[in-house]
Amino acid sequence: MTTEEITANKEETQKDSGENQDNNCSCEESEKMGKEISAQDAEIIRLNKEIDTMKDLMQRRQADFENFRKRTVKMQEDYKKLAIKDFALDVLNINDDLLRAIEASSVISEENSSDASSSLIEGVKMTSKRLLDALSKYGIEEIESENQPFDPNYHEAVEIATDPEISADTVTKVYQKGFKLEEYIVRTAKVKVTKPAPKQEETQPEESV
Repeated sequence: MTTEEITANKEETQKDSGENQDNNCSCEESEKMGKEISAQDAEIIRLNKEIDTMKDLMQRRQADFENFRKRTVKMQEDYKKLAIKDFALDVLNINDDLLRAIEASSVISEENSSDASSSLIEGVKMTSKRLLDALSKYGIEEIESENQPFDPNYHEAVEIATDPEISADTVTKVYQKGFKLEEYIVRTAKVKVTKPAPKQEETQPEESV
């Protein structure tokens, strides 16, 4: 074998070895990329599962909240009905007293008895007291008005007068009582308001010329 043939064989061998190395590198890179893609696919699948789990959890929470809201609304309606029921019972009992007073008034007109008349008046007073007690039971209180400073939040002025003896607007007469439920006004009081009389300017005596 000549030197040229030996050199050619050596170059061919090196070429084949280089091609094999390139093929090996390509295979390794492909395998590495395949593993990375598989890992990414697995991560995507895991994230999608987490998203589905979160969606399911949110739907459950939303359903629970909606059920809670409905229960709360129903409980509020039930409490309101129970409060009205108890209040209605008290009012009906008071109405029974009023009906008995009406019956007694017809007897008074027939007998014209002063004793019966006094009894009727006393019964009406007791009925009024029972009514106020029933209102107080539900937190409804009378607004203190007479001889109190005038407050437009609680008082409605239906009459106005002046008095030089007072220094500020004052309720001096109550025509219709007002009532409140804590900070809520059930009805303002109709009152007479007395204002301070304007002071008259003192006239200075004229100087003689």
